[in-house]
Amino acid sequence: MYSCKNKYHHKTRIGFLHLTSYILLHISYVFFPASYILLLTSCGGGKSPGGSGGPGMKATVVAVNVTPGTYTIRENFPATLTGNNIVQLRADVTGYLEAVRVPDGSTVKKGQPLYEIDKSRYVAAYNQANASLLQAQADLAQRQRDLERYQNLLQHDAISRQTVEQAATAAKTAEANVAAAKAALERAGTDVSHAIMRAPVSGKIGIAQVKVGDIVNAGQTLINTIVNEDPIYADFDVPQDRIHEFTGRPSGHDRRFLLGFTDGAMYPQEGRILTVNNIVDPQTGTIRVRLQFPNKEGLLKSGMTCLAVLEYQTPDTTLAVPAKAIMETLSEKNVYVIGPGNTLQLRSVVPGPQADTMQIINKGLKAGEKVVIEGLQKARPGDTVNVAANR
Repeated sequence: MYSCKNKYHHKTRIGFLHLTSYILLHISYVFFPASYILLLTSCGGGKSPGGSGGPGMKATVVAVNVTPGTYTIRENFPATLTGNNIVQLRADVTGYLEAVRVPDGSTVKKGQPLYEIDKSRYVAAYNQANASLLQAQADLAQRQRDLERYQNLLQHDAISRQTVEQAATAAKTAEANVAAAKAALERAGTDVSHAIMRAPVSGKIGIAQVKVGDIVNAGQTLINTIVNEDPIYADFDVPQDRIHEFTGRPSGHDRRFLLGFTDGAMYPQEGRILTVNNIVDPQTGTIRVRLQFPNKEGLLKSGMTCLAVLEYQTPDTTLAVPAKAIMETLSEKNVYVIGPGNTLQLRSVVPGPQADTMQIINKGLKAGEKVVIEGLQKARPGDTVNVAANR
């Protein structure tokens, strides 16, 4: 009985194995073609339509031709405005401020009374000096009469020569006393005159720093400031290697000097170079240039910061490229140039000033060359590229 069960179990197991093998064989027949195709595809045996291509594909860049032309250059220099005459008003005498003759902000003329300082003490000093002068003059007259009388007596040997000489010395001393008294009177008169402060120059007066009743100290207290702002000056600094551009006219081309405000607006009138300083600042390597602008309307104020704008036309042989073509690496400026066979070349250039969106090139490019302005993300120097024209 036992042996019969073992035989039956063995036959059943063999039948099951044959069935399993049969199923697996038919499955392999069904799926093998798809697996084979997948394997070929993964090994590079085919390309799918619309793919991006392999590493041999050329990058496409956009380039522009370098052509000579004339460009309008506008260079901005930070500038500070200053009046052509700025005078600080300080009194020559000490005393209480007694009166203000002009309101703050007024336009004044040279010699016009502005402020009055209490002059009572100076009038008294003047009167005393005048009395001293009269006394000295009277003493001189007496000494001169004595000398004349003594000289007559000496001719008759009625007096000693020593007495005459002493009288002459006394007369000389009296003359000196008169001169000193006159000087003291003049000084006292000047103090009285200076108690009334007058405008030393024509211009516009500012805001007073003192008020009526305040004590004013001679030569110390700043009372006010007068500024003459028509014309007005604009001072700015330029590198020393550009001095020649401001001491002469650009060859064959006009230039204009304009003034720009901080809000972007432009002053409506042009200026001119008044002077270039005679020394270079050794610490900054710059030299100061002064422009002069008319200012009848008073729009420009001393102390304002603005932009001095130099505008001029370049020669018609000037080369320029779009500013976005310039790349800076360390201390160098470079551009990508299309070389023979459409190969990319990295070229070092020396840029000049900028004209709007165009960068003037002083050195490094030739007319007719092509400079890349777009498409460098996937290109390197030495690569062969497809070149598209700029639109």
